[in-house]
Parts: sequence; C-alpha cells; structure tokens
Amino acid sequence: MNALDSALKEQALDHLRELLDTHWKTAKDSADDDGRFAIGFKVTVHDGVPAKLKVTSRISTTVADEIESTVADPAQPELL
Repeated sequence: MNALDSALKEQALDHLRELLDTHWKTAKDSADDDGRFAIGFKVTVHDGVPAKLKVTSRISTTVADEIESTVADPAQPELL
C-alpha cells in the first residue's frame, strides 16, 4: 500500500467519524418500534493529483402507517 492510499483511507475514516457524530441523534430518533436504525456510508474516490474524496451518509427510515375501519353496507338496514 502506498502513502497516498493510506492518506485517503485515514481522511475517509475522519470524515466517517465526523458524519457519524453529526447524524447519530437524528438516526437514533428515526428508529423503528424495535429500536433499529441504519446509517449508510459511501466513500467515493477520484484518483488523481490531487486525489478527491467524498464521503456521503444516508439515514434510512422506514415509515409504516396503518388505518383500519369497518364500513357498513349502505344497502343493508342497520339493526337497533
């Protein structure tokens, strides 16, 4: 492994830590009923001089909502 690779990985880890610290509470607040939440990270490297590094975080939330009702048949008379 060369020095540039090491520097890129170290910088990516620093960015990951910063994004994790920044978005931890938001992700935790988005937890489902079982307390599960997800934070995904993507590291994109554009090799060159200088090399470019981009770290993206994504908080995954699943929204489940439900409404249940009973609808009387309007053609049937209601019994008292």
